[in-house]
Amino acid sequence: MKKRLLIILCMTFLVVSGCENKKATVEEVIRPVKTVKVGESRSGRQWSFSGTAEDALESELSFRVSGRIVSFPGDQIGRKFKTGEIIAKLDPSDYELEVHQIEAQLEQVRANYTFAKADVKRVTQLYERKVTSKSELDQAVADFKSKEAQLHATAKMLDIARKKTGYTTLQAPFDGWVSKVNVNIHQNVQSGQSIIIFNAGRQMKMNISLPDTLISQISEGEEVDVTFDALPGETLKGIVMEVGIGATQRASFPVKVYLNNSRKLLRSGMSGNVNFASRTEELHIFVPASAIVGDPDGSKYVWVVEDGNVVKSRKVEIGALSSLGVMIKDGLKKGETVVTRGVHSLKEGMKVKTVGGIS
Repeated sequence: MKKRLLIILCMTFLVVSGCENKKATVEEVIRPVKTVKVGESRSGRQWSFSGTAEDALESELSFRVSGRIVSFPGDQIGRKFKTGEIIAKLDPSDYELEVHQIEAQLEQVRANYTFAKADVKRVTQLYERKVTSKSELDQAVADFKSKEAQLHATAKMLDIARKKTGYTTLQAPFDGWVSKVNVNIHQNVQSGQSIIIFNAGRQMKMNISLPDTLISQISEGEEVDVTFDALPGETLKGIVMEVGIGATQRASFPVKVYLNNSRKLLRSGMSGNVNFASRTEELHIFVPASAIVGDPDGSKYVWVVEDGNVVKSRKVEIGALSSLGVMIKDGLKKGETVVTRGVHSLKEGMKVKTVGGIS
């Protein structure tokens, strides 16, 4: 009986020892992590200035003559017109009547001119035969010149009257759309009174202001990136077309940026930002944000892989976050390997194994 009990105790001891050995073996497993090899990238501070989009080609259309509006196809905001299409028409009756009156007057003046011309010829022949005096010839020539001047003046009046009749029709000066309507049909309008605001919509502009410390570094023709709050994820290309040479009351200089709106994404009044590339670029070290670990005291550190597969914590001074990652101002060197995944389960001196290769 004692012998059997001794055998059972020995077997129990062996089983327990085996479990402890297995547990010790598990603790020695090398932890898998993902890493990145530190490199240097060029970076610089981007300038950004806010502005509001406007139509680059916007016209306030009006009639060149007065009258009553009898047709108004352009009385709807957003209505599109092709070049030459009729936007509005005035009653042309008064102007057509004036044309008829001047045409009749011109016929009378032309008849007088023809008679005066023939009279000069007749008196000249008589004067050559010494039948009439020089004064009579001079009088005939003077009358002819007077009738000739009247003919030219009346013809000019007829031309103006016909143009006025044509001015009773308001046509689209270019392909575009109505953005504002200022009058109604059957309303009497004056010459030069605003009828509609007409926009092309093909090209937009943004007016921004730059401080005097930066304006000297901006040049016409420079390309810029423009973003709008209403178009998330869209970055449009713009071109600096005008750079102001005089400062405003706020000691800033006006700059005008033009945008291609062929995709019809922009509307007048949209607010956005014009982004200028930095003028000074420097080499900096960047790491993914996931590689940064924070301490309760606010300090930051990363895990650096040394001696092939051993990790050690390294305090770093971080900068701004950008599309390249988090800028490291101090603490890392080019070529070092940093852990980017699994950072919260590491301990000082722990051995690791890179999974998926070094990126």
